[in-house]
Amino acid sequence: MVAFALCLGVSSCKKEAPAADDPAAPGVTATDDKAASVSLPDIIAKAKAEGANWSVDQWKEQFKAVLLAVKPMFMAMAEMSKKMEAAGEDATKMAEAMKELGEIQTKFGDLEKQMDEFTKIAEGTENGKAVADDEEWGKKLMEELGIPDIDI
Repeated sequence: MVAFALCLGVSSCKKEAPAADDPAAPGVTATDDKAASVSLPDIIAKAKAEGANWSVDQWKEQFKAVLLAVKPMFMAMAEMSKKMEAAGEDATKMAEAMKELGEIQTKFGDLEKQMDEFTKIAEGTENGKAVADDEEWGKKLMEELGIPDIDI
C-alpha cells in the first residue's frame, strides 16, 4: 500500500485536463470533482484498454484519480498509526489498535489489490512507468491531496 504511494511519479502537470465526459479523456480526470467517486475497477479497465497510448500527463491524471479513490484508506491507516504510537507499551491499547487495523485491512483489502494491479499496468508502459517511478512527484501529489505519509 505505501509502496504504491512511493511508486508515483513525474512532476505535476498544470495544464487543464479534459473533462471526464470528454470522449478524448482517458478515463476520468483527477482535476474533476467527480474523480473521488470513480471506481478503481473502472480506472483499471480503462488503463488496460488504453494505457499503452496514454501520455505522461494522462497517466498522472489517472494516478491522481486512483489516489483520490483510495484516500479514505490512507486516512484510516494514518489514524491507526497514531493510535498504535499512542498505545506505546500498553498491551491492552495495542491489542485494540491491532484489532482495528485488521478491520481496516478487511474493509479496504480490495483497494490495495486494485492499486497494485493499476501500478503493474502502469509499469508495463513507458509513460506509465515514468510516472510510477517518479517518487518526488508522488510525494508532492500526496501532499497536495492531503494524504498523510503512513508508517505501519
